[in-house]
Amino acid sequence: MNTKPHFLKLAFMATLAVSAQMIPMNAHADILRLAPNAQVLTKANTPKHGESMRIVSKKFGTPQRVKTSKGKVTKRNPKITRWDYPSFSVFFENSHVIHSVIRR
Repeated sequence: MNTKPHFLKLAFMATLAVSAQMIPMNAHADILRLAPNAQVLTKANTPKHGESMRIVSKKFGTPQRVKTSKGKVTKRNPKITRWDYPSFSVFFENSHVIHSVIRR
């Protein structure tokens, strides 16, 4: 008579029962309140990857601040520029969008 499979099954079930007791079962939720005139900004409202500086300037106007990378520009180290708008920032590699970041 082989009792090994039964012993392993019993040990597994005991481990499973102990593990289930260790998992917390509390759920929490945060309530988000927005001002009555709040505008939700999504990625759809920001410049898209690959758009040129000229197109972004036409769509969104002049940025509040422009920051340009310093240092020698090479093929492996392209010029990176950041345009800051009131609710988002746009990062350019040379003259094309690589990222749009929504700020709080």
